[in-house]
Amino acid sequence: MSDTLKSSNGRFTLTMQDDGNVVAYDRGVPYWATNTFPPTPPDPPTQPPSTLPRLRVNGHVFETETGQPFTVIQCSDFNLLARWQHGEDIRPLLAQRVGCGFNTLRVWTLFDLAAANIGVFLDIDYARVRDFLRLCASFRLYVEFTAYTSLERKNHWDQLMAAVLDEPNVLLELVNEGTIPVNQIDMAHYARPFGILASHGSGGAEGDPPWPAWDYITRHTNMADEEQRKVGKQAYDLAVIEGVPVLTNETSRFADVGMWRGADPSRIRDLAFDSAAGAALLCAGSAWHSVQGKTSVLWDAESVDAALAWTKGARSVPLAVQHQPYTRRDDLLMPDLLRVYQRGTTDAGIVRIRK
Repeated sequence: MSDTLKSSNGRFTLTMQDDGNVVAYDRGVPYWATNTFPPTPPDPPTQPPSTLPRLRVNGHVFETETGQPFTVIQCSDFNLLARWQHGEDIRPLLAQRVGCGFNTLRVWTLFDLAAANIGVFLDIDYARVRDFLRLCASFRLYVEFTAYTSLERKNHWDQLMAAVLDEPNVLLELVNEGTIPVNQIDMAHYARPFGILASHGSGGAEGDPPWPAWDYITRHTNMADEEQRKVGKQAYDLAVIEGVPVLTNETSRFADVGMWRGADPSRIRDLAFDSAAGAALLCAGSAWHSVQGKTSVLWDAESVDAALAWTKGARSVPLAVQHQPYTRRDDLLMPDLLRVYQRGTTDAGIVRIRK
């Protein structure tokens, strides 16, 4: 059965179809253009929060504890826990994110980044973290919590682990870009969690993190040349070496950094679709990063259009091919293509990355 979000005046709807694709409609007519509108949130859930199945590692990807294939389709929402804890109603934002097709949020938990236009969050209430996760679960959203970025408080890691231990919809990342001086922490101080999927954290953009792999690895491609192919392929290469899932959980910030800068709407949609499709085919998933995701506010129309293209790309790959052999199909290259990747032997497992 498909899920549908409808605007209060009935004009606009977003429908997630049975095949996982998200289709936008204007008065019942499908459309795909730059004048899209942020989905209008539904009424708050009246039923008890739903329980999402816990994720587990299956080779180079994740799956649910019930054995269903899973690819991370993530967006940045760094300031979301802070906004919620300080009294804001985040349900419209959660509805927009899931309505655009995302299944995971990347949320930061301790930071002083006012100068970076992200915010300040120094007073986390660990006793309320479970309620935040359960609210996200009621919208069918997983959360990847990042513990450290910009400052270090040694007891924060243990307190955060304890706060999330029994919640099924959570992953933990120790540090964001921990090779960058402003983010460096004493890595030897922190123990690997038990019973929670966790990553040591990311290095700088395009740098493989130098720490031993825990359950999974996080990696960034910000401002990379030919980033649309690297979102998936560089993570794949690292997963082959390390033998654990690799998640590209930060990409160039939309709409002002890296591959997005100066791109017209058609090219933006191509870049978004191809980046996410390549990651869904080759690695554990990917994250769409945005200016509005830094501060966790509703996306504008331009951002919604790019976000929809990202999730459409991620959902274009049948997850049944995740464990099929990988092949680089140079024989299928055309003048407008950078790479062609394939898993398995059918056309369904082919992803074309455009220049």
